[in-house]
Amino acid sequence: MARPRARIDTAALADAFAPDGLHGTSSAALAAATGIAKPTLYVHGESKEALFLRAVEAEVERVLTRLHAAEVATAGQPARRRAAAAAHALLDHAAARPLGARLLNRTAGHATSAVAAAVDAALRRVPDHIEAGLRRDLEADGLDPALAPFIARALHGAAAAVGDVRAGERRPARAALASIAAAFVPEPAAPVAAEWPSA
Repeated sequence: MARPRARIDTAALADAFAPDGLHGTSSAALAAATGIAKPTLYVHGESKEALFLRAVEAEVERVLTRLHAAEVATAGQPARRRAAAAAHALLDHAAARPLGARLLNRTAGHATSAVAAAVDAALRRVPDHIEAGLRRDLEADGLDPALAPFIARALHGAAAAVGDVRAGERRPARAALASIAAAFVPEPAAPVAAEWPSA
C-alpha cells in the first residue's frame, strides 16, 4: 500500500521564507518549519523556487480573503470608508500573520529566479484588487475613478509601512490608517442642486 503524500502547510512555508526570502532560506530550514523531511519536501517534483511561489501565492490568497470580507462588511458605504476598511484588512493580516506580511512586503520581491515574474504577478494581485474596488466605489460616489490606481498603491504602501509597527501599537496604527484613507480618498461629490429661476 502506498504511503499518503505529505501535505505542505503553506503558512509554515511562508513563515520559513519570510526572514530571508528565496535565496537566503535553506532547504533544511524549510524542512524543519514544515515538519517534512527534506527528501519528501521535494519528492512532489517541486523545487525550492516552486515552493517559494506556492508560499507567496497562498499568503496573497489570505490577504485577498480579508479584503473580500472587508468589502462585504462595508457594502453600500462611501469610497472613503471602504478604502479605510481595505487598509484595516491589510493591517489585520499583518497583525495575524506578521511573518506572512513580512514575506509579501519585504522579502518576496526579487529578480533572480525562474519564478520571479510569477512572484511579482502574485504580489500585484493585492493592490490590483484594491484598485478595482476603489474604481467602482469612486465612480459610485461621483468621483473620478482614474484616481483609483494611485490611491490603491498609496493605501497598500501605507498599510505595509504601518503594519511594521509593534503589536502593542495596533490601535494607533488603525487610527493612522483611517487618517491616511481620509487624506487619499475625497469626499463623495455633493449632489448638484437645481437652480430654479425666481419668479
